[in-house]
Amino acid sequence: MKVVLITNIKKDFDKILAGVFAREGYKVYAIGSEQINGVALLPSDLKEAAGIIQKESGLIDLYIDVSDERSPLDNFNVRTGINEQIIRELYDANVIRPMFMLETFFPLLEMGQGKRICYLTSAGASINETKDTENYAYNMAKVALHNFLQITRNALAPKNYTIRVYDPMNGEINARSSAEAAYNYFTRGRGVERGDEKRDDENNLVFRDAYGKQHAW
Repeated sequence: MKVVLITNIKKDFDKILAGVFAREGYKVYAIGSEQINGVALLPSDLKEAAGIIQKESGLIDLYIDVSDERSPLDNFNVRTGINEQIIRELYDANVIRPMFMLETFFPLLEMGQGKRICYLTSAGASINETKDTENYAYNMAKVALHNFLQITRNALAPKNYTIRVYDPMNGEINARSSAEAAYNYFTRGRGVERGDEKRDDENNLVFRDAYGKQHAW
């Protein structure tokens, strides 16, 4: 039985995703406050949570961080001025804490066979694609997360780690459909083009949305 950890569960998408993994036969651990059928709920203290997984399973095969924090106060633009407090809050929630969580659980990932790390983002935070004139704090945080993932990918790819980044398209597609699509994306390989290992798509750090569309960073 493969072991999956889903951190920071809050939204409907997060809860449904945890349930989908349980339905598909995974041993599912989750950090959150709401009980989910088939899911072992962990305490919010990360070291305590890691200790429980270590004792019960000894490893993590698939690590999924569903941190995707926004704020209704993230509505400023270049004319109204920058709200430094909101920028700091969303940066901490979407970058600093996710980095710390991965560091805490990484020894368990090292013991697993799956070695896959998954995160959420939004196409609206893509430097190439964004059309937002607001949401600066969220978008800046996700750009920083993308940079962290690029560094992480460069360091861990030689150890057979793979990374999945996903846009759940909140508000555009229902949570159930998005969670089912996320499960497929998180659990499948991306394939080798024409059998040539030098053209392995896993070497490309990309992100896809709930429709399977690939987006630029």
